[in-house]
Amino acid sequence: MNYSRIPACVSLTVLSFAISLVAQISSSQQKSTASTPQQPPSVENTSKPEDCPEAEQLRKNVQQLNAEVQRLKRKVTELEKDRLASTIQEQLEKEEQRGEGLQLHLLEIAEKETPLQLRLDQVNSQLRPENLDRALSGIGSVHPENAREELRRQLITESQRLIYQLKIDYAHKPRLQQLMQQYSDSK
Repeated sequence: MNYSRIPACVSLTVLSFAISLVAQISSSQQKSTASTPQQPPSVENTSKPEDCPEAEQLRKNVQQLNAEVQRLKRKVTELEKDRLASTIQEQLEKEEQRGEGLQLHLLEIAEKETPLQLRLDQVNSQLRPENLDRALSGIGSVHPENAREELRRQLITESQRLIYQLKIDYAHKPRLQQLMQQYSDSK
């Protein structure tokens, strides 16, 4: 429901009613002045409720309409407060989801970090000369130095890849922690 149109509708309704009231009053005054001879205004000729029952009815209608306008204004104010409360609630829910998403992302980074670090430690251990020789000891080759060099290159490439991935994760982690801190402070 579009609440922003309610004041305009109420205003148009009141305005159209006021115009019709003015038209009725002016037509009733024209009829009364046309049917009665022109008399100078006197204390006795001022509008009294018994002289002009239509005017009294119109005053009552105007009072009722003013009361209705006031009631509708209060209703509009209440609806605007409700809409504002709903908007604030939606913003809080979005912030909550964002905080949960940040926490989840931090957990994912932590879960990836541990296995990557363990594998990097393993690769670095395998790169030691004695471990390279031990890894190739069961393989017979005419050129063992070529096999050793090939294994070393593979391990170095894997080590570089793991280091790169850990750097990416380490780079994201402080920013995510900062965002989490901001989120916690805003609660």
